[in-house]
Amino acid sequence: MSAREPQHVRRDRREDILKASLHLFATKGFHGTSMRDIAREADLTEGLIYHYFAGKRDLFRAIIEEYSFLPVLRQLPELAGQLDLRSLLLVLARGFFDVLHQNTELARLLLQEVQIFPEEKEAFFSDAVGQSIRELADILDARMNDKARGQVDPQVAARLFFNSLLAFFVEQEILGGKHMLPANENVYIEHLVDMFTKRLGPGKPRPSGPSLVS
Repeated sequence: MSAREPQHVRRDRREDILKASLHLFATKGFHGTSMRDIAREADLTEGLIYHYFAGKRDLFRAIIEEYSFLPVLRQLPELAGQLDLRSLLLVLARGFFDVLHQNTELARLLLQEVQIFPEEKEAFFSDAVGQSIRELADILDARMNDKARGQVDPQVAARLFFNSLLAFFVEQEILGGKHMLPANENVYIEHLVDMFTKRLGPGKPRPSGPSLVS
């Protein structure tokens, strides 16, 4: 890859490689896809792909980084300073579903492939799932009322929240529930968030302005 290659060209090529990889991983399987297959799908030479990615494992991690929930998750600290807990969880849940709907192939890849291959599963859980749970757990711990604090483990609560969202998506979009057992996504989100805030409290954001010293 030439050092003089324009930035937008590098960015576009990288995006083409990632999209081709995701599509092939989801349709042919991670181990059933070769770098040659990816090069053909992206209409690039195989050698050029190695200028961007070291191999399929590197590609998989990049897919998680760009197409999973991580980009939405990075907005949490800023949102947490502006919203009460109910509003924050609503934004989080809707963002989670938006990501899944936009990247159904990623959801299928993770469900069909990652559970079979330990190394890829480890990468996904340590990066996307683990970070999501830690970030939300920290927010819940800071926002829950005193009564809930002695009764609720924020790590468990965060895990329950994300698992509830993922289970609904899998039921509706992967297992065919939207045809056999249809449910309204927005109603589901509202009920889930209301259950959490009823248990944990309204969780208003802490004042962020300068403190006054007497």
